[in-house]
Amino acid sequence: MRANLLVNTVFTLLPLISTASAAHSPMRNRHEAAPKEFQRALPSASDLEKAASSLLNPTQTDQTQINSRPYKLLTKALPKILKNANSISIHSWELGCFTETLLEVYNPGLTPFEWQQRSCALLEFNDIPWNVLKIAEKSLVAYDWTGSPSDLDACDGKLEDYLDNSKSPVPHVTGGRALINGDGALGDPVSLVPAVWILAQFAKNRLVHLGLEMKQGEDYAWAVGNQLDYLLNGPTQIGIISQREDHWELWADMMYMIPPSLTYMGLSLSDEVYLQTGLEQWSLESQTLLDPSVNIYNHITGWDMRLWATGNGWGVYGAIRNLYAARALSHDSAYVKEAEDTLLKVFTGLFSQLDDQKLLPNYMKQDNATLAVGDTAGTALTVAAYYRFITLCPDKAHSKLTKLAENAFDAVVGKIDNDGWVTHAVDPMGTYGWVVYPNDLSMHSPEAQAFAAKMWKARTEAGI
Repeated sequence: MRANLLVNTVFTLLPLISTASAAHSPMRNRHEAAPKEFQRALPSASDLEKAASSLLNPTQTDQTQINSRPYKLLTKALPKILKNANSISIHSWELGCFTETLLEVYNPGLTPFEWQQRSCALLEFNDIPWNVLKIAEKSLVAYDWTGSPSDLDACDGKLEDYLDNSKSPVPHVTGGRALINGDGALGDPVSLVPAVWILAQFAKNRLVHLGLEMKQGEDYAWAVGNQLDYLLNGPTQIGIISQREDHWELWADMMYMIPPSLTYMGLSLSDEVYLQTGLEQWSLESQTLLDPSVNIYNHITGWDMRLWATGNGWGVYGAIRNLYAARALSHDSAYVKEAEDTLLKVFTGLFSQLDDQKLLPNYMKQDNATLAVGDTAGTALTVAAYYRFITLCPDKAHSKLTKLAENAFDAVVGKIDNDGWVTHAVDPMGTYGWVVYPNDLSMHSPEAQAFAAKMWKARTEAGI
């Protein structure tokens, strides 16, 4: 039986806070300091007051049969965790992950997990994902709208037509255009595709137009089309799209950024081509990055062929989003079976690596103690993926793995402080390499904040 727990504070989003500049690893090009316009990308409380008059307190759904003190503690901490995530999310993949997380927690009917095929234009106030729409709109603050439908006074087609340059009433930019600065990454801006596509659809909603200052839905659909063009025109080898813009390189991270965005478009449009492309891309990435001797993913082809916890979290959660999209479309293929079988192997490999604190080591099978410190970020996302997996594929649930996942869940919750910060997380900026500084409580991770919320939602739906 479920009981609604009212969040005790209004979930109004705070303005983005620029993190203090620091020396960045030259290899971490995608994490260069964000331009000021991106640091101001999210709305202030006053922006939201203008946008939607008065936001109602969102509700959380607590599984009362989950007799777990850490679970109940995480439920209580969730508003602070998400508020903190908003305050530090500024990069393309952070915004993509954060908007997806908000949808999972508060508007799951717009995600593959609890998909409901409804017309966004007709939804009423309480069903509108106001926070996600505002973040998506503000994320495009630096976007060049030259040649857009509004610019050419050509907002008179179906939204989906603007996605395909061969059908679009307004031509796309030659070669395409990213939604947001990816700091050298081709894949990271693609993580915002679901949020911006949702924005395009809600732009047709009269309440949204009354509440938010925004462009036309055709403009946002055109921007998504340009982003997809930009992705597909990027470097490709052996059939796999690159994570980087200027050369071909694969990262485990991209398994969350690229394939699930394509399968989401397939789900939203009931388009088998998008869906199949996303499933195929994840399969190829998985085959290339997986170390079959341990069934754990390497991080980056070439220069970081090591077993990074957060990269593995990205990889398995990307597959989960794909599988739920396929299920929602009643799609069955060899790619689905392959992903399910691979996930079981990878979860077995990952949970066998839990350290004495029941966290995944930041880098697994690593003799360097500094690199092997337990990481809450990668652990949380892996646990979230596992709970989603056994909900989708209960026949593949293993009692031993489920117990290990619960231990890891408890370990992550134990590292959340009273202010809602997830501590003991890897430095997401890779300032001096991707390292966990367990005693530096001032270092905060947008990923860890979002992943903890995903972990809560996944266990809530699993009900165990």
